[in-house]
Amino acid sequence: MRELRVVGIGQIAIGRAPEQIACLGLGSCVAVILYDPVSKIGGLVHVLLPKAPNPCTIEEKYADTGTKKLLNELIAWGAKKEKIVAKLVGGAQMFPNLNLSIADIGKHNCWEARRTLRQLGIHVVAHDTEGNRGRSAYLDTETGRVRVDTAFAPTKVI
Repeated sequence: MRELRVVGIGQIAIGRAPEQIACLGLGSCVAVILYDPVSKIGGLVHVLLPKAPNPCTIEEKYADTGTKKLLNELIAWGAKKEKIVAKLVGGAQMFPNLNLSIADIGKHNCWEARRTLRQLGIHVVAHDTEGNRGRSAYLDTETGRVRVDTAFAPTKVI
């Protein structure tokens, strides 16, 4: 059985085949997953909020700065930017009945992650986002597949 590395909120993990990396219990948080299928190097960042304040002390917490940092770390590990693809998991609206400005934070996390990836020239090839159920995401760096376990729903692979 391969080792599983779990990434907490505001953290980044990079790995190469045959490692597995996971984000567990994603609610409104989003796992931004980047993968180079040629080098079999992948990584993910577990983002909590859409846009970083200025100045920012923990880049990984935010969809904009965390995604950029993840890409830079993947490249430092030997991934080629032109080969890297993205997958997104999470961004649920966990408390739709709350009348708070943060009630739709999951959607904003998804939008900002997509905007940043477009800006960086990285194509999103798959996603399992939004809705109202929590998820966990497991990246297999051997294949680039992401298993998504959703609360009260069948497991899927993206």
